[in-house]
Amino acid sequence: MKNIIAAIPIMFFLCGGAYAQGTGVLIAEGTYLSAYADGGNDAYAVLGKLDPNSLIYASEAAQVNYNAGDILAKTLDGLYQEVSDILDIHIKDFKGTIQVAPDSQSLSDYFKMAYNIDFNELSIYYFQEDIIYVSFADLTVGMLGHEIAHAIISHFFVVPPPAKIQDVLCGYVENALRK
Repeated sequence: MKNIIAAIPIMFFLCGGAYAQGTGVLIAEGTYLSAYADGGNDAYAVLGKLDPNSLIYASEAAQVNYNAGDILAKTLDGLYQEVSDILDIHIKDFKGTIQVAPDSQSLSDYFKMAYNIDFNELSIYYFQEDIIYVSFADLTVGMLGHEIAHAIISHFFVVPPPAKIQDVLCGYVENALRK
């Protein structure tokens, strides 16, 4: 019976995509952020979206026993630290989760199914689950930095600022990352 109960979330994920924390394949586990993906995406693919130059490094690093997951973990930790520096908010014991969905339609379907919410965005930091959701098809460094900023702000303040104020700060981060 325990095996059947344990298999239900896995089957639910495979059959339509429940993006709960830790769902999907762990593709990178860093000091600050862990990333999970589904839809056939892996650490190498996510690296290519975030920093195409890292793919060259990844192939060279493979020769000295580094793998794409390790490089992605370092990339995500570096991005977290950069966002922290831009906001001037440093949370040393921060640990966050990123869930990479294949595309925005998968995210929309998940939020409709799980919460009966119409969701038509490319990414979101979902405070209720403390997870950053991103569409792989639309992934950029600016987008991910924006959502990491939401997570940092939400963890830093006892009472998180209103969404409009957060979006101003997160937009500032996104703009700084584009430069």
